[in-house]
Amino acid sequence: MTVAAIPAPVTTRSQRRKWSERLFVAVLFIGLAARGGFSYPRGLNSTASNAATPGKASPMAFAHVAAPVEKEDGGYGRIATLVAIPALFVVMCRQTSKVLRRAEAPKHGHGNPDILPPVMTGLFLWVILMSGIQQGIVPVPGLEGKQNEFLPIVLTFIAGYGIIVLEEVTEIHKTATALILGVMIWAFIGTGVTMPSEEFETAVSDTLKDISEVVFFLLGALTVVELMDAHKGFDIITASIKATKKKELMVIIGVLTFLLSSVLNNLTVVIVMVSLLQKLVKEDDFRRKLGGLVVVASNAGGAWTPMGDITTTMLYIGGQVTTVPLLGNLLFPSIMCLVGTLGWELIQMKDGPFERPAASGAKEEAPVGQAFVFWGGLAGMIFVPVFSALTQCPAWSGMMLNLGMLALITSLLHEPNDDRFSLKGALSRIEVADALFFLGVLFAVGGLERVGILKALAEKLSEICPIDSLVAILLGFASAVVDNVPLVAASQGMYDLTQHPPDDALWNLITYCAATGGSLLVIGSAAGVAFMGMEKNVTFGWYVKAIGPAALMGYFFGVAGIMGQQAAGLAITSS
Repeated sequence: MTVAAIPAPVTTRSQRRKWSERLFVAVLFIGLAARGGFSYPRGLNSTASNAATPGKASPMAFAHVAAPVEKEDGGYGRIATLVAIPALFVVMCRQTSKVLRRAEAPKHGHGNPDILPPVMTGLFLWVILMSGIQQGIVPVPGLEGKQNEFLPIVLTFIAGYGIIVLEEVTEIHKTATALILGVMIWAFIGTGVTMPSEEFETAVSDTLKDISEVVFFLLGALTVVELMDAHKGFDIITASIKATKKKELMVIIGVLTFLLSSVLNNLTVVIVMVSLLQKLVKEDDFRRKLGGLVVVASNAGGAWTPMGDITTTMLYIGGQVTTVPLLGNLLFPSIMCLVGTLGWELIQMKDGPFERPAASGAKEEAPVGQAFVFWGGLAGMIFVPVFSALTQCPAWSGMMLNLGMLALITSLLHEPNDDRFSLKGALSRIEVADALFFLGVLFAVGGLERVGILKALAEKLSEICPIDSLVAILLGFASAVVDNVPLVAASQGMYDLTQHPPDDALWNLITYCAATGGSLLVIGSAAGVAFMGMEKNVTFGWYVKAIGPAALMGYFFGVAGIMGQQAAGLAITSS
């Protein structure tokens, strides 16, 4: 019998070098803490300091609060940091180079544990550097006033989004990155932005409340769809779709998604339609292509009705748009967006038959209550906005009511221990990572919103572009990168209703651009993020290449439609 060779132990010299590096990092951390490198700004570290904080800033105006905190005896800390950061970078690079030299070695079914030290070192180095910038111990030329407090927050957000974008290269799960990003953003706000502790706690609580509503809505919708799927409810729809050609199916899916999203939340529509495609199309590439078009069609369909998209609802509640003019002014541009997107793909795609998933042997008997559970679950989803309007309860509570009713029905139809059809079994099969990804991304974006960075971005766009219509178009592009909700909220504060009355041309353009601009990138809308979570091989890069050109074409088709409609004098006003 051949005995596998046992790896030789690490030499004593190598052990000393590794431990010296670790000791160096520990001493640096302790030294900075002792020298005040990580001291809290006024207003966060004690009740007494809170009383000394001049004024009380609102969460949306942190950039205008008290002057930077003075630190005592900080010279040594600055010198230590400036010397240590390059040294730490050299250590990280040396570790990384060793990993790269070993990259061609066989992995034997395992990951590469050698990459862990440089990654953790890099993360630790980033926290040290950003904290140093915020506290003023690492000077950055060109920064004025409070800019040193907000630069690390912006840089961390960009870096985190970059890692999510490069998931297929880094092989780091996007959920892990999103969770770390969300918490780090708020950690830098809590330790580096001058604000009272009460303001910070209120900001975190309000942000978490808003995010929790989305996460609970998502969990409820995913579980409802799983119960519908467990009863083979989607077989009812797939059997009724007789299309055999790819282009024919693409048109059917696009139009169906557009119509559904006008009465359903577009997040719900994407969950339902992507689940349907997984039962209808076997080929991975074609199914992902259709899923990406579902994202675009759902955002376009949600733009022209008050309940179709959250940003449209915001403008409707705020009084910027009203029901009848909204329907009349945005229906045609939304259709043009769908036409432009599908038209581009129909020209680019080679037609041919598509393959459906193979039937599993003999024809299985439909579960008890198949049609009742499917149509009941779908009707419950449609009823959610009606329930919210009648009871003033949030949308997530309506979705949870739908889930509870469906769970009650299934528990009466089947044996109590049959996990194939029970709520317990459905919960064990849904992807919780999708909800956590939502949590991390929205938590990070919420931090940018609370400190006023997103509002500052919108105002900067207004300064750079004096033409209001161009600002609205650029807001659409910005909504592809960050959440469109705070951008729309910022636009509501930028333009007064006396200057731009309800149903003004500007409000119509903002409504359309905010709703459809998120389709340009997969991370630009809740629908895209849900699609990214449900289709495991969908990445940022794939979406940019496969769906981005069609989404961009549809976006500009809609912009041309709305501006042409206004130029022709066909726009409807409330007066």
